[in-house]
Amino acid sequence: MKSHMLISIFVAGLLLVTGCTKDFDEINTNPNSSQQVDQPQLLLPAILKNSVRNYFYSSTTRGNIVGDYYANQYVSGFDNAWAPSEVQGYFLWDNFSQLRDVENLLVLSRKKQLQNFEGVGLVIKAWLFQVMTDIYGDIPFKEATGAKVNGVFLPVFDTQEDVYYGMLDMLKTANTLLTNGKDGLSGDIMLENKPLRWRMFANSLRLRLLMRISGKSNLKINVGTEINAIISDPVQFPIFTSHENQAAFTFLNDVGFEIPGFNDAPLNDIHLSVTMEKYLKALNDPRIGYYASPTPAGIRDGKKVFAGVPNGIAAGAEAVYNGGRDFQSSVSPALLPLASFPQASRTAAQGLLMTYAEVQFILAEARERGLISSGDAATYYANGIKDQFAYLAERIAGKFDYPKAADITPADSYYTQTGVAYTGTPAEKLNKIRIQKWFALFNNGFEGWSEWRRTGVPADIKTGPNSAITVWPRRARYPISEQRLNQQHYQEAVSRQGADDMLTRIWWDK
Repeated sequence: MKSHMLISIFVAGLLLVTGCTKDFDEINTNPNSSQQVDQPQLLLPAILKNSVRNYFYSSTTRGNIVGDYYANQYVSGFDNAWAPSEVQGYFLWDNFSQLRDVENLLVLSRKKQLQNFEGVGLVIKAWLFQVMTDIYGDIPFKEATGAKVNGVFLPVFDTQEDVYYGMLDMLKTANTLLTNGKDGLSGDIMLENKPLRWRMFANSLRLRLLMRISGKSNLKINVGTEINAIISDPVQFPIFTSHENQAAFTFLNDVGFEIPGFNDAPLNDIHLSVTMEKYLKALNDPRIGYYASPTPAGIRDGKKVFAGVPNGIAAGAEAVYNGGRDFQSSVSPALLPLASFPQASRTAAQGLLMTYAEVQFILAEARERGLISSGDAATYYANGIKDQFAYLAERIAGKFDYPKAADITPADSYYTQTGVAYTGTPAEKLNKIRIQKWFALFNNGFEGWSEWRRTGVPADIKTGPNSAITVWPRRARYPISEQRLNQQHYQEAVSRQGADDMLTRIWWDK
């Protein structure tokens, strides 16, 4: 109750900025916000609540589309929903407003010599930057929150390569601070005020970053050496050990603290994608009952029917596709608003920043590719699949008439079928790891999109016949405000990275 009260008091003062460089000082000197608070524990709950809710909503409504988990008639053509005017809110450029408050947390923590709070702040900072750079490529980084401290209102765009090295250094520093810190944490409404859990998040996030750049040559670091150092010393570098200690934000039944979108209008325009339908049905994967809702039309051969819609379909064609909306699957029961589903749950879904399953798939790939020399790829792979099933079953237990936990629990034969069993050539094994990882990144859709860009898996993600572009997007465009107000540095980034359009590949995607 105390943490809820703290959130209520301080959330009201946290401004969600609608422009990155709309007076870049506004991002750092909000007179109504966190700079007026002199205790880190009073800043932390609002930072966590705002940043995770913002990420959850964007990942559900846009990340799941670009990851091709869902299809949405309003993003099908990509010409409107990917326009610069929309990018800011939907594609998380407004993370800079959260970073302003994180910077205030860091300043206070250093001033008061609170190492644990500083470590937490660095982990959050690295995560927020990681989300943004993987969407856009080059972004303001070193100078991004410098208006208050050094009067930098129009920050330089750093190369994505430099952003990655900076984030990796941040996470190493955070692990050290959280190891040595003597100050007790409070106000941590996500990871239970436990420094160890933040260390697990920091080192697990390092694994994500290292795997993402593992295909690049001429790096300043050796990816295999870095990953080996982490997994060979779990005391110094702890990582997630199950879904019980992964980085997940639990929403509440309290009004205003439930899953974002719970009180929205009926959800009629987002559907299961045909790509997701195809891959789940090919494996007879029961998670389809969590990822999507059965079609309203009912049951076929004694089983609930699930049917997807292709991305890139025109709005008029979407309305009649496969016989119309009675024959199309809507989104997960755990994500439906009350207006769409009488049994809608305020708490079934969590805000997932990073999961144990993702870590296991990272290690499975690293072992299969020879990046690491310890552990067993098949074991890592199986751990990732089984834990994700267990996690989903726990989240829905007792919440719905359908699905129940038993409905999404696989039979033993699931693991022995050709498409799942860890057999085949090295290339076939890698493909299986990446498909299962894509499944597990559902509702962490921006990460699923990043993995597709990195690996090309699933291989048949593509635009539909009515799409405004013929190639699936590789990045989002910068906001119009950035082009207008930070023009010099914007132009420098574009001349270096490539045209500011959806098909330009970012650094690790080249």
